[in-house]
Amino acid sequence: MAETDRPASGVFAGLSVAVLADGDFPSSGPARAALDSAGAVVCCDGAAAKLLAAGRVPDLAVGDGDSIPPDAAARMGPRFVPAPDQSRNDLAKALDAAFERGARGVCVLGAGGGRDDHFIANVSVVAWHAVRDPGVSMVTAAGRFDAVSGRRTFDAAPGDTVSVFAFLPGAAPSSTGLRWPLQDACMAQLHAGLSNEVCGEGGFTVESAVPVLVYRPHRP
Repeated sequence: MAETDRPASGVFAGLSVAVLADGDFPSSGPARAALDSAGAVVCCDGAAAKLLAAGRVPDLAVGDGDSIPPDAAARMGPRFVPAPDQSRNDLAKALDAAFERGARGVCVLGAGGGRDDHFIANVSVVAWHAVRDPGVSMVTAAGRFDAVSGRRTFDAAPGDTVSVFAFLPGAAPSSTGLRWPLQDACMAQLHAGLSNEVCGEGGFTVESAVPVLVYRPHRP
């Protein structure tokens, strides 16, 4: 699709949408595959220049404008939406913009690399936005986070590592198929669900009324 053919506002309902943060650009593996297969890409402001350099025009870019080069902002034109609110980071703003345009099941990319505090903030943003989009996920160079709201079964092999993180208050997930079951466990500590293990055939299931994030490292 040519740049001039892309709608300024973006309409993402029914499309697979990736939100690209301004961390390490996906260059290979599952993260790059998710970027290449996305029907639309929404960028945090600085990530727009990286995507343009990779040969793809963002469908939308959102942020406070402090990290997007002037030439990239000019090329984006009305598809760059300034969002100066400093109470939220650019990933939160980009996710909100994607949801407002009908996106669901969003995959977040480029959230790792750079500063550790930014990565922690980005994981937290994904967890909190799972209330609005229960299908949201985040793929990094090392693994993937999937939101679980309700009941979800994952394909996995015995011995696979699984971690479950409860960022939101009141989460009490349960599980089947894990070596150390989460039977309505109180997740008062963020590390409480770290490094569990699949213990049988048929994968594993996590159930939670309040969204939690399930992390699985990529297989070699």
